[in-house]
Amino acid sequence: MNKRIQTLTILLRSTNMELKFSTITSTDPIRVTAPRRGAASIVAIAVLVILAGIMAQQVRRVLMERRQMRNEVAYLQTEKLVDAGLTLAQKSKSKDPAWMGLTWNLPPGSIHQTNSAEVVITVQDDSCTVVARYPANAEIPFQVTRTRKLTP
Repeated sequence: MNKRIQTLTILLRSTNMELKFSTITSTDPIRVTAPRRGAASIVAIAVLVILAGIMAQQVRRVLMERRQMRNEVAYLQTEKLVDAGLTLAQKSKSKDPAWMGLTWNLPPGSIHQTNSAEVVITVQDDSCTVVARYPANAEIPFQVTRTRKLTP
C-alpha cells in the first residue's frame, strides 16, 4: 500500500501536481465490507429460518383442517345412510308386514370414488335398528346406530 502512494506521489511531482493525502482512502474492499456482508448474511439466514418455521406450521395446520373436514363429511354421510335405512325399513315394513330386514352394501363408486358403505337393517316386532358403517373399507369406519319404533 505504501509503495502505491510513493509511486503516485513521484508521478504527481513529475507533472507538477499536488497530492492531498486526506483524499486518499483505503481501497481494500475486504476490510471495509466483509463484516457488513457477513452480518447481512446472518440476518438473511435468520429471517429465512423464521419464515420456514412459520410456513411449516401453516402447512401442518392446513393438513389438520383438511383431515378434520374429511372426517366430518364421512360422519355426516354415515348419518345420512342411517336415515335412508330407517326410511327404507319404514316403507318395506308397510308394504310387507313379514319383512325382517336386510344388509345393504354400497360398492365403491356409488357414494364416493373409493369408499364403500354397509347398512344393516334389522326389524324385531315393531322396532327397527339400523347400523351404518362408512367408509366400510377403511381401517376404522364411522358407525352410527339408530333404533326407532315402526308405526303401521
